[in-house]
Amino acid sequence: MWNATRIPPNAPESAREVPLDEVAERVIESYLGVCAGESLVIIVDDGADLQIGNSLYAAGLAAGADAALVRIPMRPHSGAEPSSAVAAAMAGADVVVSVTKRSLYHTRATGEAKAAGTRGAMNAPSTVDAWTHGAMTADHHEIRKTAERVADRLRGADRIHVTSPAGTDLEMSILGRDPKAWLTAICRNPGEISAYPGGEVSLPPLEGTTNGVMVLEYVMTDLGALYEPLRLEVVDGLVTTITGGPEAEQLEQLIEGVEGARNIGELGIGLNPLARLSADITESKKRAGTAHMAIGDNAGGYGGVVECDLHLDGMLFEPTIIVDGEPLMVDGELQL
Repeated sequence: MWNATRIPPNAPESAREVPLDEVAERVIESYLGVCAGESLVIIVDDGADLQIGNSLYAAGLAAGADAALVRIPMRPHSGAEPSSAVAAAMAGADVVVSVTKRSLYHTRATGEAKAAGTRGAMNAPSTVDAWTHGAMTADHHEIRKTAERVADRLRGADRIHVTSPAGTDLEMSILGRDPKAWLTAICRNPGEISAYPGGEVSLPPLEGTTNGVMVLEYVMTDLGALYEPLRLEVVDGLVTTITGGPEAEQLEQLIEGVEGARNIGELGIGLNPLARLSADITESKKRAGTAHMAIGDNAGGYGGVVECDLHLDGMLFEPTIIVDGEPLMVDGELQL
């Protein structure tokens, strides 16, 4: 059972329901700028609601796109590669929207599509509720303005120090690493990719430089809701010890024997004011005032060099993030 005894402050009020077709049209026409004659591939796995794919497909046709709706089996875990046929479709399309229970964002297929000039959302919520309420209904153009300012603070920086009330205390280098996830769903140029809902700035720390303790709370990719926080000890960029509730053993089993799975692969900062906290990491990690860290893959066009079949995000609440000695976030409040 999910331990929710400490509810993070400043929880956003439930947003009004927005019709699915309206959100799909906004994504296709405003966020992705799909034009007549462009090829559009919409991918939906068996863990996602096909109604979302149908709405995106209809919006694509209305925009004049040469649209295709592809249904695939749900992968065993997030970061697992799609079939070669699906990977080829991704790389051959002008625009891709992936609506999958198991994320395709941190895969070689996404990296190859990005390199080929494909733009779009390589991960999006798998339930209709997550499209019609909360983070997906926020104004992503407004969030983009904040994201650009955060990304500017990170570009060219070196040392990052991250702490949280739950016990996180990490230091790392981001020297030479450029923020990749900052487009906040607005992908209108070749090779621009994002994940939905929009609302984060993230990058991969330099391999081998992260040291300290990372305490992940409430929810984690492929584990869902956490009974209690997970404490990960990190030495020279690798997770050495995992302790916590029953999910600690599950996480150990998930990463055991998977090359690269202990790598610290991401630092992300949530910016979406309507993101809801739930057992779904896809929306939760975009919540304004939070941060998230990931272990595993950081390659595939993301900026790192570790290729791994796993990319697992976990959340930090009320974080303080110091960049080259200057505060970027203090107790969950941005300092811009």
